[in-house]
Amino acid sequence: MLERFRRVTRDGRWIPEVDGLRFVAIFSVLLFHMSGELSERSGRFIPIEPNYWWLGWLLGNGGRGVTLFFVISGMILALPFARHLLLGAKPVSLHKYYLRRVTRLEPPYIASLILAVLLVTVYLHQIQAGILPHLLASVFYQHNLVFGEMSAVNPVAWSLEVEIQFYMLAPLAMQCFRIRPAWLRRGVMLLSIICISLMQEPFQTWPRVELSILFYLQYFLMGLLVADVFVLDIEGMKSSWLWDIAGIASLIAIFCLPGDAYWPHAVMSIPIGVLCISAMRSRGLRRIFANEWVAVIGGMCYSIYLLHLLVIAALFKVTRHAILPGALYVVNFSIQLLFTVVPTVAICSVFFLLVERPCMDPSWPAKLWHLITGRKAIEAAALDTSGISE
Repeated sequence: MLERFRRVTRDGRWIPEVDGLRFVAIFSVLLFHMSGELSERSGRFIPIEPNYWWLGWLLGNGGRGVTLFFVISGMILALPFARHLLLGAKPVSLHKYYLRRVTRLEPPYIASLILAVLLVTVYLHQIQAGILPHLLASVFYQHNLVFGEMSAVNPVAWSLEVEIQFYMLAPLAMQCFRIRPAWLRRGVMLLSIICISLMQEPFQTWPRVELSILFYLQYFLMGLLVADVFVLDIEGMKSSWLWDIAGIASLIAIFCLPGDAYWPHAVMSIPIGVLCISAMRSRGLRRIFANEWVAVIGGMCYSIYLLHLLVIAALFKVTRHAILPGALYVVNFSIQLLFTVVPTVAICSVFFLLVERPCMDPSWPAKLWHLITGRKAIEAAALDTSGISE
């Protein structure tokens, strides 16, 4: 059963530890939004008791899972470029690179926007006034820029707009792999990460900058640095419990640093980068990240991310009646975790199986055209994306 839900990659290089990292990212975001529903939309005041201050702290920083996604995206996109420029592997066709981004990501994304509009229309019993401009801006990944705020159709789309901006710039950024020797190349990457992070502080109150690649570029660059290590050194690095300690320390730093200051944003890419390496070379943590259930759910992160906020909001209209007045926050949160988050993952899994997973087949446009017309207007081989990681 799990095999049917596993992520499909064109080159067969499935790295379960990476999907394990995606699991951490998506579940931190899920819990972040679930706590928001419980605190803001329950219709009653549900405080977090002083004894559970740490839980409120962790949940409040759950949105940092998005920055973990950015680092993972940078690493995965960089791998084929790094293999080519550092190891002499097959070069990456930019035509196939951009085509793969469209055929792989666009159908689930557009489907999620349409579902969002339909859900809101059913809820309001009418089409939401003025929604069309927001929908069009979101479809073309321009909502952050045009309106200076998160998408009014699906708020989580803001980070996907940032991702798309990096996808466009990525082939240019990958030229850093031409720098020799390795110590100089990695030094340039790390210095760029630090300088870019320090330069962003004056713009943190500018919505159009804060919701753009300009405010998150260092995370993608950290992904390139991790890819560099992965391609050249990871096989020769000995597994050690020291990497477990480094990984746990990185998790603590990611989710426990203060959320109301700028400096955590400036340094956050570094512990995330350490975590990514730890996931590959640790002993205990690696077993957790590579666990089949963890990796499979993490592999569905795109579908879960696209729909989770909409599904949680819809389910919470019913599950909020399960809130127990006077009960501990942790009890009410656990109830919502069972009755809201678990069904949300299940519903998103169906979306993954029906919509996203078929799009992982690079030749699906040709197959669809053949199914509709009976003619092979586009040969599947023309859409071959060998060497393009996902």
